[in-house]
Amino acid sequence: MLHRTAASAIAPWESAAIRRYRPVGYLQIPNIALAGAPMIRCTAWKTSALAWMLLACMGAAQARDEVQARSPQRLDALIDALVTTPGPISPGQLYDMGVVGSFYLEHDTGLRIYRSQPMRTADGYTIENVEYRVRRGKEDDILVLFARLADAPCFPLQRLTTRYALQPYIYPPSHAPTTAAQKREQFHSLDAGALQVIIRSQRDAPHCVLGLTR
Repeated sequence: MLHRTAASAIAPWESAAIRRYRPVGYLQIPNIALAGAPMIRCTAWKTSALAWMLLACMGAAQARDEVQARSPQRLDALIDALVTTPGPISPGQLYDMGVVGSFYLEHDTGLRIYRSQPMRTADGYTIENVEYRVRRGKEDDILVLFARLADAPCFPLQRLTTRYALQPYIYPPSHAPTTAAQKREQFHSLDAGALQVIIRSQRDAPHCVLGLTR
């Protein structure tokens, strides 16, 4: 009897405790938190990845800006020096003209080909590279020179047509198919004595100058 009474007294206490324990949500509250945890972790990961990506892009842009040499010459003055200086010219003369980008040897079979790093002129134009070719043992005599300009900011061809007597120039036909980029380009020649310079520009207005060959 005492045993039954004790049991009957304890049993309701255990049942009430269980009823009180379950609504507390010990299992439910953590479940809600755990359900949101992957979303929080995912959001934090995306934010961190975006931040690292932005930092990487800023660092790359800064590195490119630091690599670019700064010429003391304006672009029109530099072009004038390249197209009017009688040849043959030497690499040392290029530096005196304002071509201050560091050169590196790119090709050493047959003619030696040197190419410069990007360079920014005093008036903000970018020369992507200057390339020249020489014979082995005659590095001071440049045989041919190429200068390639970035298409932005645009240096309009009109800046040259008002200064030089440019004539339309057509390259001899080639067996290679014409590319889409070549179809959007045009060429003009500039004769300065025995020196002939070819100016390459965009066919569409404002005919941004893309480079020259001398």
